[in-house]
Amino acid sequence: MVLSLLMPETQPLADESPKMRDRLRRRDRKTWDRLVAGEHARIFNLHLRLTGDREAAADLTQESFVAAYQSANSYSSDGTPRAWLYGVALNVNHNWLRRSGRREPPEQLDDELPDLNPGAEELAMLRERRQMVVAAVRELPEVYRRTVALRYFAEMSGPEIAQAEGVEPGTIRWRLHEASKRLWAILQPKLGEECDDGQTQN
Repeated sequence: MVLSLLMPETQPLADESPKMRDRLRRRDRKTWDRLVAGEHARIFNLHLRLTGDREAAADLTQESFVAAYQSANSYSSDGTPRAWLYGVALNVNHNWLRRSGRREPPEQLDDELPDLNPGAEELAMLRERRQMVVAAVRELPEVYRRTVALRYFAEMSGPEIAQAEGVEPGTIRWRLHEASKRLWAILQPKLGEECDDGQTQN
């Protein structure tokens, strides 16, 4: 599965206790400092992977925490702090993309994509070209791009993503499956071109 190449390497925030949730709503300074310290790198990584621009990612990271802090009183303890925080970050990213004039690819395709996966040799080639996979994620329609970003760049679980997106967990599983098919449809021709170039040079 193509998405396995994007598996996160770090661990999620540990403290999501009810007391922490209450302190977040009350804008407790120490709690927010701990949240920023624990999640800053992941929020930055999320924006960097979605924009491909380090300067923009840094600005969007700061904007995400400011927006979250300002809307802290609207945070519901029914959801985890991470699900809420990353929902805010994705909205910030969406607004930036809209302002930048990005043209979204169609969510619905004219033809159904085949349910194929790369072989062992192709996966090995892609592991050496992880940035190619990350760049392909940015070519996905937003609904799939968001889901992949939350799962593999923000390191959220399926239930957390469902909570952040306001959908059922089964919908998230379907989106990830569909995203994997679309990613392979984007990557397969690029790998073929590289192989053809290599054979030509030899």
